Amino acid sequence: MNISEKKLSLISILLFLIPFITIIICLENHSNFKNDDVFPFFDGKVSISLVGRQFYNVFLFKLSFSVYGLLSIFFYFFLSNRLSKLKIKNRISIIGIILNIFLFIYLILLGDKSFDLSSPIRRIAIISYIVILFIIHIKTFLCLKILLFRKKGIFLSLCKNICLFFLIIMLLFVIVGSPWVNPLIDYPYNLKNVIEWNFFLFSILFYLPLSNLLFNLKK
Repeated sequence: MNISEKKLSLISILLFLIPFITIIICLENHSNFKNDDVFPFFDGKVSISLVGRQFYNVFLFKLSFSVYGLLSIFFYFFLSNRLSKLKIKNRISIIGIILNIFLFIYLILLGDKSFDLSSPIRRIAIISYIVILFIIHIKTFLCLKILLFRKKGIFLSLCKNICLFFLIIMLLFVIVGSPWVNPLIDYPYNLKNVIEWNFFLFSILFYLPLSNLLFNLKK
């Protein structure tokens, strides 16, 4: 089963819109209920998990990100098939499934305090998700860059450069935030949250220029 590059491009846009709109709504709800203006991309007052597990956000957060996860699995499955037909060997579909298994584990355990290991398992799940997401972004970009090597166009070149820029920014966030992986290190809470929110933002922004690269595959 295959879908067109145009539909892949549209799914890529949805992979940005669904989590972005969800997190904006959840942040607005949090500000209203707590009567406190927060902008965690800069102040780091709250984490994504803290915002997502509040009673006024948890249903929307889990539902939206579950839809996002399922859409992501389909996206990478069809992308992998398309790349294979274009003679680019890859395992993006398998990586996409593993990626979202960790996302679903995180979502299931979010706000769950029924057993002692829920917090460390959730922590491992989200760390694994972040690392694998970064890897699959790199692999996807490199595969498309190979296929689009001979194609010219100012906007196409701009989108390639934006994708590369986002990957570099994400790498910097991973490096700066990596000490947080060790629970024995007293990592600054606000800094951890700033890195977390901005990594999340750039990881979904990546799908916007990516959508243009996918659209250009058919030309």
